[in-house]
Amino acid sequence: MNWAAMKLLTCAAAWWLAALAVPAEPAEAPRRPTHYAIIFNMGYAADAFPQDADAFEQVVASVKKAHFNTIWCKYTDARAEVCRRHGVKIMVDLLVPEHHVYKSPDGAGALCERLQGSDVVYAYHLWSDRIGSTIEGRNRDVANVRRWDPNHPTYVGDYHARAIAGLKDADLIGYYDFHWLRGGHFRHLFRILDAARRTGALFLRYTHADPGRVGIGNYNRVLYTVATANAFGQKGYTYHYAGGTIDPHTGESGPLMKDLARVNAEVAKLGPELMKIGNPTAVYSTPITRTAKDDPVDPPAVAAEFEPVPAEHWFRVAGGEAIVGIFRAQGGRDALVLANHNAYQTQGMSLEFRVPVKSVRLFDRKQGEWTGLDVTGRRVEFKIPPAACELVKIER
Repeated sequence: MNWAAMKLLTCAAAWWLAALAVPAEPAEAPRRPTHYAIIFNMGYAADAFPQDADAFEQVVASVKKAHFNTIWCKYTDARAEVCRRHGVKIMVDLLVPEHHVYKSPDGAGALCERLQGSDVVYAYHLWSDRIGSTIEGRNRDVANVRRWDPNHPTYVGDYHARAIAGLKDADLIGYYDFHWLRGGHFRHLFRILDAARRTGALFLRYTHADPGRVGIGNYNRVLYTVATANAFGQKGYTYHYAGGTIDPHTGESGPLMKDLARVNAEVAKLGPELMKIGNPTAVYSTPITRTAKDDPVDPPAVAAEFEPVPAEHWFRVAGGEAIVGIFRAQGGRDALVLANHNAYQTQGMSLEFRVPVKSVRLFDRKQGEWTGLDVTGRRVEFKIPPAACELVKIER
């Protein structure tokens, strides 16, 4: 290949990458969620929640205590009142028989039209399975619900995010993958991020609730999944329901719920800040010496799916092993979400700035407030706990 042809291809590739780095226009403001959703469910397309109002309220009180802020269930007015009292939103399941989005469109349409002004509705759930060749059906469902209720977002999920990019006018998109068992974690995250950028949507994740030993290493693995997805711009998550979380009759939490509550607690106060920074403009990785499972990597290398932070970038990671999501924050500031590459070891992070910076702040996830970091010789240092992520804002 001659030099001119190589230059032309290089320019074309650079244009394509730049296009991916620019987020699409966001969904219409009335439809855009305003809170980071930590969603409790007991399955979908049926109604496993208690029918008795008092029992349902016990469940809601229990899950709120475990730092969930959204319930995914069949909608009733009585449930809406319970959720409103506890400060919890409802993700309305439009796959239950009487409100089924395409099998019972009259029932679904009547409900959505009635809920146009609801302050308790978070979104409408339309699909959470393999989309495959049914993408036109999913586009039909989204269009119908948007017509019935122009004020609340729709959610459509997929397996591995394989077909999600074919959605038109998406609001919330998502996927599931069981990556601790089946692999593909970062590949699927890049895929869902690409779809979110192209459509202006936000993305959620359907997360494996027990990929490790409950009460021992499970917390680390679940938090790792959530935290690394946050570096890609995730704006909420739910867990696969397979029992073990809560007794629907008494509202009593089981051992698995205690793990999930710990994970949720690490994210609950951070969530509102993540909602302010949209989708990332880029996601990079440092070289790693140990895997997510704390196994050695020899020689050290950047994780396979990633590019390193470019050598000419305005900052470099001088120490520590992390995924680095780069965002634009309000007021023109830069924001970084740094997620620990290791689910079991703390990372001592060091950021070095190649340009002058006015201030660097770290969000304290425990206290729910920003704290200043000392900049010494254009360098700041902080720690990321095992499996967690940290949000840093830089004013240049």
